[in-house]
Amino acid sequence: MSFTRLRDVADKTGFSINTVSRALKGKSDIGVATQKRIKQIADELGYVPHAAAASLRNKSTKTIGVILTYMDNPFYSRILNGINSALLKHGYTALTWGNNEDIEREQQILRTFISYRVDGILIVPARNLIREIDYDNLNICHMTIVRQGPQNCKDHFVIDSRRSGVLVARHFLEKGRKKPAYIGMNIPVSCDRDRWLGYKETYEEAGILPFKRNLKGSVPSSKEAYLALKRLVEEKVSFDCLFVGNDQLAFGVLRALHDLGIRVPEEVAVVGHDDVESAQFATPSLSTVRVPKFRLGFESTEALIEMIRKGKEHQGMARVYEPNLIVRETS
Repeated sequence: MSFTRLRDVADKTGFSINTVSRALKGKSDIGVATQKRIKQIADELGYVPHAAAASLRNKSTKTIGVILTYMDNPFYSRILNGINSALLKHGYTALTWGNNEDIEREQQILRTFISYRVDGILIVPARNLIREIDYDNLNICHMTIVRQGPQNCKDHFVIDSRRSGVLVARHFLEKGRKKPAYIGMNIPVSCDRDRWLGYKETYEEAGILPFKRNLKGSVPSSKEAYLALKRLVEEKVSFDCLFVGNDQLAFGVLRALHDLGIRVPEEVAVVGHDDVESAQFATPSLSTVRVPKFRLGFESTEALIEMIRKGKEHQGMARVYEPNLIVRETS
């Protein structure tokens, strides 16, 4: 495949390469009529500026590295939509990978980003409660999103997950549900821990003692949540309401309850987290906690680009988003 070069535009218009280049950049020393003529020919020939060459001149790749966790979770796809919209607005592109909650994989991705000389990195830290990757040692602009890393993370855009647990517990209590259970992830991540803590502490404040036995872990898949719910029932744990750590898990839980003949919400009320698009179209439609996924992706990306522009003058950027409970048919 051959690409139209600046020289091709110059040959077609009869102007020098330098004149063509300055005209396409809108330089004031090139007449309006000349600029219009050159841009018209460039469009006809399908000329697109060479981004790599521009990067060499400007000492900037105009590329952002993005590390998510499980790429197949629709929660992250919506965040990525926000990221990509902000990158397009500012003329950046992205290198995107999933760390799959694997710390070594995340470190390998970070090294790859450095080798490509990305201008900055957005990171959802893998298993952020059990290890300490010092992102500052990367010597590159970076920001953690969704989860706050364990150290050197003054720059973060996250969700108030403890508040999520509080909202769900209060909703269940208002409905007279006094036998709570929780199904979350069996990996050490801060957002799942905080949702559980907000949920548990709110019930404790209402005089309902901790319910460790009712806490079940699951890797982040609908199938594993399905199996976790079945184990909960097989162990004869008594519960009339269930907070599930994310919607992907909640779909598995709903299917298990259906297969076991347990009516939702009559016998067990269920609330998920994230409000992915398919939550409203489930049968029954899933009550869940809504978080501003697109906005988080868009605004964190704009903040990172601003950080890149300011360089050493950067003072730190942090934002905590408030969750909202969306009540549908499962609670």
